[in-house]
This record gives sequence, structure tokens and C-alpha cells, in this order.
Amino acid sequence: MNNIEHIHSDKTPVRIHYIPEWAEKRNLSQADVGRELGVDKGLVSRWFSGTLPKQEYLERLAALFGTDVHGLFRDPEDDWLLKFFQDKSESQRERAIEMLRIFFKENGKTGTNG
Repeated sequence: MNNIEHIHSDKTPVRIHYIPEWAEKRNLSQADVGRELGVDKGLVSRWFSGTLPKQEYLERLAALFGTDVHGLFRDPEDDWLLKFFQDKSESQRERAIEMLRIFFKENGKTGTNG
């Protein structure tokens, strides 16, 4: 074991993607994902544990989940909001944010810094 492996041997790697959450949102099990992509269940298990898939698999996973590759690195619950604002003008975004502030206003507090 080299020094880096020794230093990090007791640490859980940080998962930087949301593949398990995307699968859950689409009601897909690990077995379903493996079957749909034609890959070994051990590989899918490693992805669900935090291993970053190779680019070719990222693209296939994104297609399976109905997002883009960047979407795999966002919680699927946040993905719709980004897509909603994506093609809006600055004025439209500001109006939508103001409406959300009004909608969520509680006891004079909006929960935002604005």
C-alpha cells in the first residue's frame, strides 16, 4: 500500500454524481440500469457506490434518465428548475424569482437574502 492509499484508507470517497437518485426518480433498480445499458451488475453497483463512470457510460446514463451529462451531477429535484430558467431572459428570470419570493413569503421573511 502506498502512502496515499494509507492516508485515505479509512475515508469514504465523496460521490460527485447523482446516479442513484436519478435511477430512483425513474423507478429503476441497479439491475434495470444494467439491463438497459447492457453492462455488468458489478459495474452498476460501483457507480451507485460513487465510482465515476467513463464518458461513454455517462452519456448513456443521461439518455436513460432523460437528462444531459451535466444533469447527472445535479440532484434530479433541482434539474427541472435549471431547465425552466435556461432559456429565459434576465427580465423573465427576475420576475419569476420575485413571484417565488412573494409565494413563499412567511412572516415577512422570504428565506432569501433579498
